[in-house]
Amino acid sequence: MVKRIACAVAASACCASAQAQIGVSAPPLPGPALVMCTILELGRQVPCPDSEMFFHQGRAWVQRAFNAKDFARLDELYDLWCDGKERFPDGRWKLSQYGEALYQNFMAWKTWTKDLGVIQQWQRARPQSKAAQYAEAIYWRASGWSARGGGYASSVSKEGWELFHERLVKSREILARLQAAESSCAAPYALSLSVLTDLGASEEDLQSVFAQAVRRYPEYHNLYFAMARHYEPKWGGSTELYERFADQVAEQTRGFEGWGMYARLYWLVDQRRDLPFVNEESAPPHWKKLRSGYEDLVRLYPSSMHNLGKFAGVACRSNDGELYRQLRAKIDGYEQGADMLDPIDVCDRRHGWTGIGR
Repeated sequence: MVKRIACAVAASACCASAQAQIGVSAPPLPGPALVMCTILELGRQVPCPDSEMFFHQGRAWVQRAFNAKDFARLDELYDLWCDGKERFPDGRWKLSQYGEALYQNFMAWKTWTKDLGVIQQWQRARPQSKAAQYAEAIYWRASGWSARGGGYASSVSKEGWELFHERLVKSREILARLQAAESSCAAPYALSLSVLTDLGASEEDLQSVFAQAVRRYPEYHNLYFAMARHYEPKWGGSTELYERFADQVAEQTRGFEGWGMYARLYWLVDQRRDLPFVNEESAPPHWKKLRSGYEDLVRLYPSSMHNLGKFAGVACRSNDGELYRQLRAKIDGYEQGADMLDPIDVCDRRHGWTGIGR
């Protein structure tokens, strides 16, 4: 079912002559637009899976414009998404996928000389473009991580560390210039936090950038995501520091997201080797706060299959079988996009979900 939905999205996003399969049924403000997809087998419309939206109405547009050297379009998307009015069904800004699109493009193709040439051509053609400078900062970070590799620190060569550091410093310098110029966009601040964490910056330096950023852009989720990385145990933090930061941020953002940011910060680390929910009183995240956070996200963003899938994933590891079965029924047909830690058939067996009408 999900594959058939995905085809419908792709047709409307990429082929001008195709019959439209996506329609916006609500204005973009105050919340994200409800975008519908057609299940071709059943001939009915349902909310699109978020994973399809992240790509087809986010990363794909940026990657297509960059590869076509459509600099005007790249600037248009950056300027359009910077104010946060354009959002995905799960509440996150479309801006979050702009940098991700370029980073993935650079890392996938690894045509470093060619890509730098395109960025420089963009900067010459549109010298006032903030997006072109931002793209170069992303380029140097991607190039640095390519040289370092994704392995443990002990596996990185001396030369790999040198290139990693040199290229990240270039990225940091570009971002500092963007911030000094009073960039009217949150994206460079989030990237700055990531680059500073890569470089092992002090708590004081990170907090300085973070405080300035959230004063200007309090609703940009990626600022909190980037800062949270500093508190992860694998980056020198601890379970206690991460929990303290999650509590602080949830309280700080209650005005626009309830307790939802607590759930968001913990879905970032909901992997076996990180800080997964294990339903133990002594180990955060704590079920009461986590459930409250997901309930707020579902209330605020009711069309998001991503948020429902994440909620079902943690409910699977709780003792609340009734809640899991309720959520499982809501994501029926979207299982492939649920992004759950435990396999969904394991969760179904654990909580006795046998399917609707079966």
